[in-house]
Amino acid sequence: MMQGHKTNEQIVKELEEMRQQQKQLELCRRELLSVQKKYDKIIEFAPDAMVFLNREGKIVYINVQLVKMFGYDEEELVGRDLEILIPERFRATHRRNVASFFSAPGVRPMGAGMEIFGLKKDGTEIETDVSLSHLETDVGLLAIADIRDVTERRRAVRKIERSYYIQQVISSVLKISLEPIPLDEQLEHILDSILSIPGFALQAIGSIYLVEDEPEVLVLKTPRRLSRARLTACEKIPFGKCLCGQAAASGRIVFAAYLDNRHEIRHESESPHGHYCVPIVSGGKTLGLINVFVEEGRGRTAEDDEFLSEIAITLAGIIERRHAEAEKSQLRAQLHETEKIAALGRITANVAHDIRNPLTAIGGFTRRLHKKFADGTKEKEYTGLIFSEVIRLEGILRNVLSLSRRPGPIMERCNIQEIIEKALMIYGEICSEQSIIINRSFGDIPLIEGDKEQILQAIENLFSNAIDAMPGGGTLTVISSKESARGKTYVAVKIHDTGMGIREEDLSKVFEPFFTTKYALKGAGLGLSITKKIAEDHGGFVRIESRVGAGSTFSLYFPCKPEL
Repeated sequence: MMQGHKTNEQIVKELEEMRQQQKQLELCRRELLSVQKKYDKIIEFAPDAMVFLNREGKIVYINVQLVKMFGYDEEELVGRDLEILIPERFRATHRRNVASFFSAPGVRPMGAGMEIFGLKKDGTEIETDVSLSHLETDVGLLAIADIRDVTERRRAVRKIERSYYIQQVISSVLKISLEPIPLDEQLEHILDSILSIPGFALQAIGSIYLVEDEPEVLVLKTPRRLSRARLTACEKIPFGKCLCGQAAASGRIVFAAYLDNRHEIRHESESPHGHYCVPIVSGGKTLGLINVFVEEGRGRTAEDDEFLSEIAITLAGIIERRHAEAEKSQLRAQLHETEKIAALGRITANVAHDIRNPLTAIGGFTRRLHKKFADGTKEKEYTGLIFSEVIRLEGILRNVLSLSRRPGPIMERCNIQEIIEKALMIYGEICSEQSIIINRSFGDIPLIEGDKEQILQAIENLFSNAIDAMPGGGTLTVISSKESARGKTYVAVKIHDTGMGIREEDLSKVFEPFFTTKYALKGAGLGLSITKKIAEDHGGFVRIESRVGAGSTFSLYFPCKPEL
């Protein structure tokens, strides 16, 4: 047998071995296919979306969950850059992150604290959580991203966090409402609490308004981070004007997501923003308003409405309580003054007769003596001085009796400008002697109902005070007008002097009986008390504005009668 040739038995044996090897290979192939199918099924039916990515950032493979999550078909994504699934503002960062991952492959679990956003086919953004791993394959290293849509979960977390902050603020506001601090300070603390809620107020900008003396006018009390131009333009807002005024007039929340046509007060330099304007209402009456700037495009939510309404209700309670305390304090002061006047009345009733009769006798005898003495003598000078002092004391006694026993006003229709002119005629000569210029500014005002003599006395007292405040001359200005105050319409008489003014610490005392800022022998301090009582007896009031060195303005208010 020649070397190198195989026998039939050898050939048969080798063929049998080859058949066995082929069977093994087929078994391995089938097992590989089975494993691959199982792996594909695992990936395909995994609860999370999965994407396989190569070094170039191209999509190699995706599962069905990713198709469902982003709305694309498989053929629309495979071979495309992964950036198609990423919002444009994050794409540059994404490219750097891909290069960094492939330079040092590793594993990053979900919940690593990163905020990652995805972009669906319809343009909707979703919030995602992504875990990363890598896989060596015959086509090279692949990055595997396991993606989970956490939009609803994060929204729920934010809602819980927001509810927590809101409850904190409400608790803080309730606590502040009980603190014995000035109202302005309470408003500041409450506004700061509202603006502290994360993601609520745009750049923590906002303000609180109150309705004060002028009805249907919002007065800015507590601004936060408002521009200088807005501070000036929004210092006072009439009801019905701009968003705040509309909310105040309607008593309902007004919301704006953008700077729309309702923004009557606006500035070119202002950044885009929206508004929550929340009226502070009690008993159907608007007491003030909360104004919060929000991010442009922000949607209005029932949760925000409920929160701000609850704060507004608390503020209404605070303001009403402060008003009640102020009224109580005012009533106490009036009662105290009434008691003083009643005591004064009892005293004067007992001593008036004893004082007046001797005073009259002294005056009569002094006048007779004065006539007997020759001019230029000391006796003539002394008796003249005694007589003038008797006249002054008789005037004080009249004022005391007037204050303590004044009958109610005899009401009739009055032209207040005629009464002013009568008083000016009485004091005109004195003003001329003291180099005091008289200015008049009379508005178109209605008749009022009042006691002409008492009103004349009240105005004369104010003229006398103004003249005494300008011993070296000056200007006396008299203004009459129709004004709104304390929710009513009044005829106002303003008397302004350019005199020395009154110290701030004395302003609260000037209407007290026997208090005077005049020099000795100038008066008994009853004129302003009488003036105040006359105004109040007529249903009005008196105001004073004064600054040392800049003069004083006394304002008398008498109510208008609609039927007149």
